[in-house]
Amino acid sequence: MLAELTTLNIISFLLIFFIGLPHGSFDGAVASLVGFRNKIQFAKFIFYYLTLFFLVIIFWLNLPIITLTIFIIMTIIHFGLCDWTNYKINNYKYSVSFTHGMTIIFGIIFFNENESFMIFEYLTNDKIYLIQKYFFVPYLFTLLSIVYFIYLSFFEKKLRKGIIEIFFLLFIFYIFDPLLSFAIYFCFFHTYKHLKHLIKNIYLNLTNKKFVIYTTFIFTAISWIGGLAIVYYLVQNLSLYESILKVIFIGLAALTLPHMLLVDIVYRKRFE
Repeated sequence: MLAELTTLNIISFLLIFFIGLPHGSFDGAVASLVGFRNKIQFAKFIFYYLTLFFLVIIFWLNLPIITLTIFIIMTIIHFGLCDWTNYKINNYKYSVSFTHGMTIIFGIIFFNENESFMIFEYLTNDKIYLIQKYFFVPYLFTLLSIVYFIYLSFFEKKLRKGIIEIFFLLFIFYIFDPLLSFAIYFCFFHTYKHLKHLIKNIYLNLTNKKFVIYTTFIFTAISWIGGLAIVYYLVQNLSLYESILKVIFIGLAALTLPHMLLVDIVYRKRFE
């Protein structure tokens, strides 16, 4: 069954495309922060980044369900680590990261399972429904992780605001469809937290502020123009809804791998 492009879908796509996706455009500044500072080093960074980007797309086109599964796992880790960093605590890194990451992804799916799997089908194929019956397992782990998070909040006061955030997000996921739910978290929670931490370190550690502005503007423009061009190409054979879904989520997956390696492994080791 073909889904129609609704007003809420359009709002969701615009939020993700014009607010969420460009936050990765600061990766040029992140690369400079962690050591890719001269022209040769920065060219190597661009080469590595694009290589990983295109490898993910190739994998997705050939092994869509496996690649989607890996993307979900990466997203859980990336969102979770970003949320944990925001607490500015040294303890409970893996527990807090796991709780936040699982709550976002499986909270959205739990309250919108049929709609979520329809999106998954567009991104992969109809075989994705074979694993739907096993999703009670991550739902259970998510519930247990939230309970444990509440328990930890008795010992770490900073986590108490996280309980409010988690239940507020679950309320959003209950009210809205999966696309808008994801857009709200991705744009107004994840992007805000990521940029708040990053911009502070850019201001303190990078002297060439113009470089940050130029590279961020260029990367943002490339992502917007490239995304719109691919949508235009795909819409010749697919619906506009499916074309935009593929561009945004496969594009997100392709960007998440190099972004995650850069931010969660290299950057966090120096600026956590």
